[in-house]
Amino acid sequence: MVAMATSNPATTLAMTMTPALSRESKSTAIMSLFNVCSWWSAQCADPGEQYDVASLLCARFGLEAQEKDYIIVGSQTGQLSIYYPHRRGYDATDLLLETQMASPILGLYAGKFSGNVRNENTNQLGVLLPNAIVIYNVQAIGGLAEHGAQLRLQLQAEHKFPRVAFGLCQGHFGQVKGREFFCVVHLDGTLTFYEQDGISYECRFPGQRALPAPVAYCERTDSFFRFSATWHLQCYSYQDLSHSLVTKSSYQPTWTQGVGEGIVDMRVVQVKDNCSYIMILGERNFIALDDNGKFIFMLKLDYAPKCFHSFVVGYYWEPGARLITAIVSDSSKLHVYEEANIIWAAQLPNQSPAPVAIQRSNMQGLAGGIVTLGAKGQLEVGYLGAEPFTFQVQPLNIEELSFAQAHKELQQLEDEIKEAVDVRDMDALNQQAADQVRLSFSIQAEVSDDLDTLLLDVPADVAVKELPSAKGLLRFKVKADLAELQLVFHTPSGVRCSQDTMSYVDVSAGTSQELKLDFYIAELLHIHSTKVEVVASFVTPRGIPRVIQQSAHLPLAMFYRVCQPQKAAGIKLTYSITSRHVVPKLGTFFGEFLEGQADAAPHALGLQLLCPGLDKQSELITVVAAKNSNRIRIQSDCVETFAMILERIVGTTLQLDSSAGLIKMHKKKPKRGVLNRCVERLMAAPFLPVQPILHRVDVHHETQQNIRKQTEQLEDLWLQFKTLQRQLQEQQEQEPKEAITMQIETNYDQLILEGDKLVEIRRDERRQRCDLNCAVALAKWIIQALNLEERVVNVVGSVLSIPIEDWTELSWEESMAPGIDMLHHFGPLTRSKSTSTHGLLDATDSSKESFDYGRFRRHFATLFDRVVRLASSPQPAASGAVAEQPVAVGEQQGQAKQVDEIGNMQRMLGDQGMPLAPAKRKSNMSSSLEAVEDDEEYDEEDLREDVGYRKEYGTGNGTTTGTGTGTGAQKKSSAQPRSEWVNEDFELPTTEELFSDLGIWW
Repeated sequence: MVAMATSNPATTLAMTMTPALSRESKSTAIMSLFNVCSWWSAQCADPGEQYDVASLLCARFGLEAQEKDYIIVGSQTGQLSIYYPHRRGYDATDLLLETQMASPILGLYAGKFSGNVRNENTNQLGVLLPNAIVIYNVQAIGGLAEHGAQLRLQLQAEHKFPRVAFGLCQGHFGQVKGREFFCVVHLDGTLTFYEQDGISYECRFPGQRALPAPVAYCERTDSFFRFSATWHLQCYSYQDLSHSLVTKSSYQPTWTQGVGEGIVDMRVVQVKDNCSYIMILGERNFIALDDNGKFIFMLKLDYAPKCFHSFVVGYYWEPGARLITAIVSDSSKLHVYEEANIIWAAQLPNQSPAPVAIQRSNMQGLAGGIVTLGAKGQLEVGYLGAEPFTFQVQPLNIEELSFAQAHKELQQLEDEIKEAVDVRDMDALNQQAADQVRLSFSIQAEVSDDLDTLLLDVPADVAVKELPSAKGLLRFKVKADLAELQLVFHTPSGVRCSQDTMSYVDVSAGTSQELKLDFYIAELLHIHSTKVEVVASFVTPRGIPRVIQQSAHLPLAMFYRVCQPQKAAGIKLTYSITSRHVVPKLGTFFGEFLEGQADAAPHALGLQLLCPGLDKQSELITVVAAKNSNRIRIQSDCVETFAMILERIVGTTLQLDSSAGLIKMHKKKPKRGVLNRCVERLMAAPFLPVQPILHRVDVHHETQQNIRKQTEQLEDLWLQFKTLQRQLQEQQEQEPKEAITMQIETNYDQLILEGDKLVEIRRDERRQRCDLNCAVALAKWIIQALNLEERVVNVVGSVLSIPIEDWTELSWEESMAPGIDMLHHFGPLTRSKSTSTHGLLDATDSSKESFDYGRFRRHFATLFDRVVRLASSPQPAASGAVAEQPVAVGEQQGQAKQVDEIGNMQRMLGDQGMPLAPAKRKSNMSSSLEAVEDDEEYDEEDLREDVGYRKEYGTGNGTTTGTGTGTGAQKKSSAQPRSEWVNEDFELPTTEELFSDLGIWW
């Protein structure tokens, strides 16, 4: 056994162990197989996590001649226990005292705290409470018969203080012999000194605000060491601290040394007759300084330390005295250092988690024992050493190597790795994931009014409106063992699910579960979609992650109710149902609103938006179906009412047509010139409500600017508040404080007022973000059904992403600007080639550092205008993409008897006729959609000098816009040489191509 022994009970520890290890062998020592051997252990009365570094004390009280150390433990619940181990292994007689204090115990200390202590070996017990320090005399009571001895606490003194205590520092302040004083460190950094004759006084550290931190006393220099809020170690003499309150004079630290990190604990150890060391355990370093502020060593730790204890082996005035430090890491490992060199490392096997306090103690039968205390009260006494470990070398099993078997195992490993990392065949991976976890998610079409608003914590302003809710059902069945499984529901803003997230661990194969869900409106916001997604992410036992998702739609009855149709509206949209498998009647799309009505097949339906339910105005929308044609008109005065209605019309049409198997939307990238395949099912009139959408963008941008201004104002007020507080702290006691106190109160009130304003602005921003979501969703649903190239629809739809997001440093407008700018200069939506050649230079110009909202707004409006112009222009049939044209409902009456059904619908509602789309122009245009030119309008920022040229996209000579229809012109056009490279995917040129085109050499 390698044990800790002492040559005298007070300050020495003799360790017979291996020679000191160098810094290079540090890792080898940490990987040692030695353990700290347990000699004695006990469980304290409080099993909760109520113990810290100040809860353990090993001391002697002078109760007997051959006395050893007592172990005193105090919990933060007020439980005080005193143990006196007699032999190896815990015995009931080892517990000498157990009592309950009235307040939490913050620290335990032993010393001569009163003047009536005559015996030199007698110590008193000091117990630090939050608002008092209590001094006890420890008295022994002899045992009778089989009962062991006991201890009793006799109250000697109690000092109460108004401030809350943080810690205590004791010593012979003023280098007084035979008496021991103590000072209490409070949470505000104030020191309260107590002397034995009842004299007490307070002092404050100068400079910046003092944070609660350990304070240590050095008897050799009669100085106090304090760790400041700026991570500096400061030294103050006791004379300056004691005279500061009497003289009212300012004082400065004797010396200051930067540590550079927070500290865990700090102790002062005298190692020589003329020098004391300040041992500091930092968060990542172990530091030693002398009492003059000079660094002795700084050791970087490759572990997170929890606690430490430093002591001297031998008398400090002897030449052979050794400084030993024991540090406990967060992995329950004990590291023993001699100054900066590690000499031993061992595992604490019975301490998990790691101990929070460590001491060295001399027990009966064990000299130099290691006492550790866990966070839950696990008290243990151990020693350094090695127990016998029997290890027998197993006989070698030499078998003939089979290359076939090795190849088979290698192939299996390669298959497992390929299964985990190969993502080339995503369809197969998704199918495999769907087979491992089978999901079934559905939402009932009927709404209910029996929602428990109290149980689901629905806000009062929403609960008072008694809005309807919907019920959903989720079934999942696991076909393979899973390490983790998580289910997350993504709902639109304002809608909440009764169970947002569910997590499972160690899911076995065959597990199935059925979850009943409630979907309800939790915020009074405009909602842009009824789609609800459930995402199942799981990890297999091999560590392979997979994700699957399913979606369902909430019933429209949650958000609308039937009302009288509008006769006139500011925004009117028209859809033509071109699919023969979809009946263009209101009952096909809005059957839940037509149940129970007298008219079985009405031609007009009025809906009122329930959320947010504005009091001043009603948000109405009207849907009208033509009697003799396949057209549907949607009209309203509010942009926010369209999104969910258009989602239902487009989604239902595509779903019914796909189930009939007419046309399948392939996932492959469409080729150039292929028209939008959605128009073969339904087609929207080329109209976009640009001004209402831009108005929502303007309001959102203005709110973002207000948030930034309000945040800057709050930061200025906060800096003023901290400056005033610092000025108040630096003032002397005799100086008047009424003026600066009034300034602080005024500044604080203004800070609270401006903070409330910021909260209100952010609340408005959330509402406006939802309004903008509805406006952008409206534009996307219209563009999806326009008569455009499918590539154009996909590109514009990817740029107009919803839901929109705002970040702290980047607003939605700033994040959208690059995409809008690219659409403005490249691809099929760019202006004509003959206008200028500045597009490429302008798109790659980075000279502007700030965001130009005016430019973004112009490009945004131009984008919508070009989309409408492209959709209004006649489109020829693409080669290889001729689809069967469905027969309209009213086509049988002949071309001569065509009736303006939209006009009939307007007359039916008593409104004037809606202007139809402009007449088709007879022009001989090629298949490229880039020939639609804008009017002669340019931005001032867009004009550049002709310093370079831009490669032509598409065909080399552009398109023909003349009236000639001869084939000669076409042959002439096709005979023109093409550009050196043609960007068929409307992508940006590479850096090499860009600089090569501009004539710039690398």
